[in-house]
Amino acid sequence: MDAVPKFPPPNYDDRGPGIVACAVVAMAVSTIVVILRFWSRVVAASLIFWWDDWAMLLTLAVSHAFLAVNIWWTTIGLGRHAWMVPLDKVTTNAAANITGLTLYSTCIYLIKISALLLYARIFKRSSRAFLRSLAVVGGLMTCWWIMCAIIPWTFCRPWRKNVDPFLPGYCKPHTSWFLASAFINAFLDLVVLLLPTPAIWRLQMNTSKKISVTFVFLLGYSSAFLSFARFIIIVRDPDMLAAEGPTADPSWNLVPLLYLSMLEAPLAITALCAPSINQLVARAVKYRSLSSLFTTNPHPTPVAQSNGSGSNRKRSRDTADSGSSGRGPHSEKYSPSGPWPLSDASSTTAIADRIHLDSDEEQRVDIPKGAIQISRDIRVARQ
Repeated sequence: MDAVPKFPPPNYDDRGPGIVACAVVAMAVSTIVVILRFWSRVVAASLIFWWDDWAMLLTLAVSHAFLAVNIWWTTIGLGRHAWMVPLDKVTTNAAANITGLTLYSTCIYLIKISALLLYARIFKRSSRAFLRSLAVVGGLMTCWWIMCAIIPWTFCRPWRKNVDPFLPGYCKPHTSWFLASAFINAFLDLVVLLLPTPAIWRLQMNTSKKISVTFVFLLGYSSAFLSFARFIIIVRDPDMLAAEGPTADPSWNLVPLLYLSMLEAPLAITALCAPSINQLVARAVKYRSLSSLFTTNPHPTPVAQSNGSGSNRKRSRDTADSGSSGRGPHSEKYSPSGPWPLSDASSTTAIADRIHLDSDEEQRVDIPKGAIQISRDIRVARQ
């Protein structure tokens, strides 16, 4: 007589509410920052939307789809122990799992592409070798995404067993695949994180400015550290991914790892949109009026009055600075003397112009009294 399999005693613990709360907050925050990003670009009125903006919008849509799947998944068993999931929900859970994997890999891919497009805009005046390296890295990411989107659907034979565990057939162990995928993801994030560093350090700026610019770029892709943490968690406890065996409890054990996966895209969206939000804050601070955030027209900025030739030199310097910015008649005056993270320009061009203006400042030479210096600075910006 066959022995009846023994199940653990009932356990009604549920991690589902925490998953729902995390997803709702992540969706709300990422939506707000993307709205502020596009708002900032509209108010600037000096740039049209570019590919990185549309890639960010697509990333937001896929991120919301991934988070929505996780919210729905909690209603059929995610966050509860596997032996507490009704048998009639097992097939639906398997479908939710493989759908979530596909959406997650797509979302992470779009984040990386958005970062590369951002680099392409900021360093559009950089060397062709750097721009070619962006294209090569983008191609590698595309290959990685195709593998991540297809391979999870091939774990089992026949194919339908991937979404219906009760069908006869065979499923290959997939722990090694998750380890390899997490490693490649973390490695590509490291590449994206360090990719602009050589271009920054080739600029003609002093070391302190190079360090500050590098730090800003590291913060701009801070979500990479979540992928590093995700890889470390999988390496330390690969059994948490097991779907079979005496300790298998995927609907419960996966939750800590799922939190990192759910936060990875929203954090990246927030970090990549932060410069645009910073622009809105700088605009309100500069003009001391919230109404400046609702118009594309430049507001007059009060200028301190002073007597003597110092005042004339200051006005002359301001005129030269505003004329060299190359923004057109409808743009606002850009002052390179202020802290460049709080620029009035758009999120990407502000950084690029600040970099080039800082490098120009390093080459300035004091002019003796009575001497005349004539300089020419022609800049062409193509959008």
